Parts: sequence; structure tokens; C-alpha cells
Amino acid sequence: MTSTGAAEPIPGLRRPRGRALRAAGVGLGLTVALFLAEWLLVSSSACRNAPDWGCVGVVVLWGDVTPFVLLIVGWPVLRMLGVRPAWLTALLGVGLSWYLLRYLTAVDTLPALPGGVSWVRFALPTAAFALAAWFTASPRPWLPRVATAVALALVVPVNTFAVSQVNDSRQDAALAASRVPLLGPQVPSGYHIEGVGTETLTAPTFFYRLAPDGHQATTMAELHREVQVIVAPVQPQFTPPSHCAAINSSYPVPAPACTAVAPGVWRSGNSQYVSYYTRVGDTVADIQATSPPVSAAVLTSIARSMSIRQPSYFTGG
Repeated sequence: MTSTGAAEPIPGLRRPRGRALRAAGVGLGLTVALFLAEWLLVSSSACRNAPDWGCVGVVVLWGDVTPFVLLIVGWPVLRMLGVRPAWLTALLGVGLSWYLLRYLTAVDTLPALPGGVSWVRFALPTAAFALAAWFTASPRPWLPRVATAVALALVVPVNTFAVSQVNDSRQDAALAASRVPLLGPQVPSGYHIEGVGTETLTAPTFFYRLAPDGHQATTMAELHREVQVIVAPVQPQFTPPSHCAAINSSYPVPAPACTAVAPGVWRSGNSQYVSYYTRVGDTVADIQATSPPVSAAVLTSIARSMSIRQPSYFTGG
């Protein structure tokens, strides 16, 4: 009676940590090689002297080619290094690389390498190939793999939230540094603030718009329901009701007459296109709209409720 010994381990499934490190090295090495190839292509005389958009076209297409290169070259390299099944590891590594580079955009806000090169384009494929090798090793234990798969599925919503938070933080910082007080109204029911920004022409300017809730305006009728607000320091020509030159710029400043419609609120305009002005300290807000459809009562209410707000009032932070 012959005894049956222990089954011999399958090559490539031993030492999961070692196979993950070898796969990570393949992902990093191939990514660096592709980066250097792209750099040499862009720096070449043939590329610099290419007519029309020839060179630019090649560079644009380069990003679409690199996943196939990673797969075709990575497969035999992984096989030589004993990472089996090599084809599945390479396929999964390329897929994860594409997925992470496309959807984990929040990491692009981190400091770059010297020369403005993002280290993320090297780190994510490295991690992707390591994960691929770990996934394709022995399926036991399966619970950590399920948890990792769930975490990868959450990349998209988590990244969207993180990018939103980063953008809001940056916008808050930019508004906090504004040299003009941030005048904002009591937002009318059915409206929200969007398009917030600052600009410096001959004087600092703060601007935003009040847009109706719902989908983004695409038709002229929908655009006519929006209210534009521009805030800037009071100009010497602003002497209502005789002159209402509220916002200075690099162009000649018109000085139309205006009509008082409420305490501290003046109105000017031709036909439907109107401007309502209100002054708060040394700052004036120019509220521009089409009326109708935006009623005079709504515009007057916006003007009368103007006061200095915190940056988070405009960003929702």
C-alpha cells in the first residue's frame, strides 16, 4: 500500500509577499520605461519638427497605447519572475492601473516630483500590480480579498467627495484672501449660489450668480432666470441717483442715471436688462438680471439683504 505525501505547492503561489513585491517591481519598471519613452519621443527632433499636429497626435494617443504595452510586456516578464498565472496577473494589474489612474484623481492634489512630474503615475501602477499578484495567489483566506474589492469599488464615490472637499477648501482660501468684502444676499427660495470667483482688473472684484434650483441652464429662457452679482469697491463716479458707475474696469466706465427703489437700493437699465445697486460700507454690489422673468420684488429683496458673509457661505463648506 503506497502512502500519499503532501501535495507539492504550485509554483508561483508560494510566498504571496514575495510575488507581490516582484509584481510591484514589474509595474514600476514598466511605468518608468514608458515615461522615459514618452519623454524621449517629445524631446526628439523628429517630434519637434513634425508638421501640423503630427507630434501632438502621437503624444495624445500615447496614453491609449500604454495599457496594451503594459499587458504585452508585463505578461512574459511576470512569467519569467515566477509570478503565475502571469497572464491573469498582468491583465488584472493593467486593469487596476487604468482604474486607479482614471478615478483616483484626488491624489493629483499632492505635491509633485521635481519638474512637475506627478509621482502618482508611478505609484498607482506599482500598487496595482502588487494587488493583482496578491489577488491571483491562493484564494484563501477570501475575506481580505472581498474587503479589498469593496474598497476598490468605493474609490469612485470617495474620490468624488475628496475632490469636492479639496476644491471647496481651495476656493475658501481664495475667497478669504480677497481684497474686497464678500457681499452676499439672503438667497431667495428656489435659488442657489454658483460660479463663485474673484478677479482683479483695475480693482479687485468678487462675482457669483444666483441660479434656479434644478438642472443646469442650457436654453435662453433658463439663462434669463439667473441673477449675476458683481461686487467691487465703490468708485468715485458712483453718486446715485445721478450717476451709477458701480464697477471699474479697463474699459470706459458708463455712468447712467438710476432710480431709487428702496432705501439704499437703486435701479437702472434698458428694457428687460436691469441692474440693481446697493452699497455696504466702501463696497457696492451690482445685481444684474432680466426682468421679467426675474421680478423686481426678488431683485429688490436680494439687494436689501446684502451683507458681508464668510467664504463658506458661498462654497457650502
